[in-house]
Amino acid sequence: MYFRVTIPSLKEGAKEEAMSFMKDTILPDFSGIEGLLSLTAMNAGENSLLNITAWDSKEAVYAQEEKFKATMAAAAQFFAAPPEMFEGDAVFGKVYQSIAQDEKKPAYMRLVIGMVKDKDAALANLKDNVEPIYDESNGLQVTGAIYDGDTLVSWNIWDTEEDMKTASAKLQEVLDLGAQRDLFDGDPIAYMGPIYAGKLFVDFNEGESPTS
Repeated sequence: MYFRVTIPSLKEGAKEEAMSFMKDTILPDFSGIEGLLSLTAMNAGENSLLNITAWDSKEAVYAQEEKFKATMAAAAQFFAAPPEMFEGDAVFGKVYQSIAQDEKKPAYMRLVIGMVKDKDAALANLKDNVEPIYDESNGLQVTGAIYDGDTLVSWNIWDTEEDMKTASAKLQEVLDLGAQRDLFDGDPIAYMGPIYAGKLFVDFNEGESPTS
């Protein structure tokens, strides 16, 4: 899978309109596009939203580049600054709950962005130290991660905020270890919030991985 993460900074007071634009315009407009597997939109704070699209390949993304640019131009009325964007092939992740493409399921997301010093070491940390916590957690739906250059973008999606917070306390214990802090150049940035819009265009089956 190939992912694109878009984080727009919104004008003050524009969030509700931007959310409606996502639900009423972008989501219907992108439904049925070849190669698009899912679209997820998170309410990330007072003036911030966050969108993730999953594709079956990088080629599928860039086949829609003109459409994407036109959508960004239409949405620019809500932006205080050009959006941050990250993209890349999946390097980590797992589906923990089977979710059908037409199923509507409440969800809460945590997404972390950090500049790493050693890409191999940071990925090994995800697999060796973080994934075991995920495997033992309740309410986890899906996890994933990409590299965009030396920037690691990882995310996890939960049934509820409470499920996420319970697991986050255990994850923080891992991050607080000196060896883990040394993986990053500076402190990673975390975004958290409910998913307010989204759609799966294929079934996500328990045990699948975006890296396979």
